[in-house]
Amino acid sequence: MRSISDLKAMSPEERINAFLNVQSKGDHGFLAKFTEEQCKLHEIKQVSPTEIIVTFAFKVDRWYCNMSGNLHGGAQASIFDVLTSVALQAVTTKDGWLNAGVSRTLLCTYLRPAPEGEELLLDCEMIHIGKSLALLKGVLKRKRDGAIISTCEHNKAFVDSKPWLSKM
Repeated sequence: MRSISDLKAMSPEERINAFLNVQSKGDHGFLAKFTEEQCKLHEIKQVSPTEIIVTFAFKVDRWYCNMSGNLHGGAQASIFDVLTSVALQAVTTKDGWLNAGVSRTLLCTYLRPAPEGEELLLDCEMIHIGKSLALLKGVLKRKRDGAIISTCEHNKAFVDSKPWLSKM
């Protein structure tokens, strides 16, 4: 188990990898498989002390596809939710934001399909973080040519709880 002070002492890259590697024994669900086995940190761009762009890489797995063989919109929304939150956690020092807060809104716009096997990159950008609200942006694109698959705008609210810390 890691403490809040342990997390605060970590670099953004160390935090991201810690969040992606939270092992949940016996958890065979969507998030466990995706974060622990498939999604990898690709790049971090520190724009300022409180602004960061985190890029994740993953391949479209059949598990997340719809009946037409493309990445399901609901899976994309879940991926945006989780990974934009991880980007937020990478740079914050407020205890409640270390728990990623809670989603207020998640607006996704889908532009083109991402077929099974396609390698994707997801840029997660922290636009603003305040005392009680944060705004994040996600852009999902094909790795081979940078074509945009979908985008999201994610609004979050601060909460003061830390239930996930015992899993780390």
